[in-house]
Amino acid sequence: MPLPENIKAVIFDMDGTLIDSLGVWAESDRIFAEELGLPYDTSISAAMKKMHYVSACEYLKEYYALEMSAEEIGARIMEIVREKYLHEIPLKPCVLDVMRELRSRGVKMCVATSNDKSLAEGALKNLGIYDMLEFVITSDEVGVGKESPVIFTRAAEIMSAAPRDTAVFEDSVHAAESAAAAGFFTVGVYDDKFGGEFEDMKRTADMTVKSFGELM
Repeated sequence: MPLPENIKAVIFDMDGTLIDSLGVWAESDRIFAEELGLPYDTSISAAMKKMHYVSACEYLKEYYALEMSAEEIGARIMEIVREKYLHEIPLKPCVLDVMRELRSRGVKMCVATSNDKSLAEGALKNLGIYDMLEFVITSDEVGVGKESPVIFTRAAEIMSAAPRDTAVFEDSVHAAESAAAAGFFTVGVYDDKFGGEFEDMKRTADMTVKSFGELM
């Protein structure tokens, strides 16, 4: 199931798309709460999974009525997840093969993420794919989350590619919807954490894959 021949650039989401990392965030939420002697329920992480990182920290602050600032909450959670991102989290199957194939075709690639930039770059470098990318762009840098297509349009502009010639890979339906509405070719990528939404993704995206191996 190869990409259309007109695709000249690819914008990859990172978490849940290129790397198998979404479970780490729920685990960090649990550890953070338990460190403070607070009760944790999986619904907390479920509520935050579609949020921008800063918004998620603000949500935790309000949910637990914490005196800590959102910045302090974010700093502690980052400490918890950093070790796993830099040393443990794997690429999803066949990601490296697909990226090598795209590079051999002269397709430009970047990552657009709602994650912290230093964490994203550290993980991508550890996994050996950072140098295959043109750049990493974050929601913080563009000032809005993926509920808006700004991060995608900005990335395409930097790569001198029109939306119709650019593929956006996403595991999240709301992000895929934003990209599709802006005219991008969208590829929905299955992840267990969003598995219940995959039928919605099939209705939203131009193409869906359970594994990157389907693109070979």
